[in-house]
Amino acid sequence: MGEFIENNLDIFYWLTIVMLAVASVIIVAFSILQMINNKTAAKKTLITAGGLAVILLLSYYVFASDEILLSYKKYNINSTTSNWVGMGIWSFYLLSIIAVGSIIVSEISHKISK
Repeated sequence: MGEFIENNLDIFYWLTIVMLAVASVIIVAFSILQMINNKTAAKKTLITAGGLAVILLLSYYVFASDEILLSYKKYNINSTTSNWVGMGIWSFYLLSIIAVGSIIVSEISHKISK
């Protein structure tokens, strides 16, 4: 069995890519269909997507640095890669702070309303 998988690894790779692409198209299609049918949900979805886009743009253009240290040279990291990694780290930080903050505010407002 192991030899069969080893010999056909390329086929399994492309099968996985095709299944992922089909699943992604189905998810996007049903999401768009749901947004068309429910205008309130569409508004909330677009506001959420816009907020995420703002966080990502803010992380990339304001917080991320394209500084390249000498230790990065051995990994062939250039300024663009450094900027993308910085964007990922900063967006993680910001989204984590927002998530934890919203949990705290939700719990405090729930306690106050009782």
